[in-house]
Amino acid sequence: MEEQNSKTINAFDSLFTTNRIQMLKILLPRLAPEQQSGFAVYIKLLELQYTLSLLRKPPGTRLMGNGKQLSADFFQGDNTDTLELLDEMLPFSGPKERARIENIKSMIENLKKMQEMMEMIQMLQELFPEGTGGDNPMDMFAGMSDSGLSSIFQMFGGGKTE
Repeated sequence: MEEQNSKTINAFDSLFTTNRIQMLKILLPRLAPEQQSGFAVYIKLLELQYTLSLLRKPPGTRLMGNGKQLSADFFQGDNTDTLELLDEMLPFSGPKERARIENIKSMIENLKKMQEMMEMIQMLQELFPEGTGGDNPMDMFAGMSDSGLSSIFQMFGGGKTE
């Protein structure tokens, strides 16, 4: 996966540069130390100018990528693309960002498990409408002991039983 991340970053970098700018980058380490900082700023200025010229394309024109884009339905439906994106970001994250990304991934996975549980409860409610105690699927758990609930959560991979 890290190779894919590297390809994405290289594709982005090559999109916003020219051969001339790349040659200047190769020249940079061969300059005297007192000349390198000014030359580095010059290279970045050239990249910015070139990037601004690229951005003058018609609205809606995709600069790069395969058409996948983030959805407003971040926690709805299939979150595979979101989880892949988070995994791609991990190698470039510091400890704090890594912890946040892992928390988001965990939250998405837990929400998915909860949705699966709710679907299972609704299916049970449809199969046994007289045994659920009402319209609320959670009413099914009203008389259940903690050990019974724990076994259901364990069935869905959601926790330990004590």
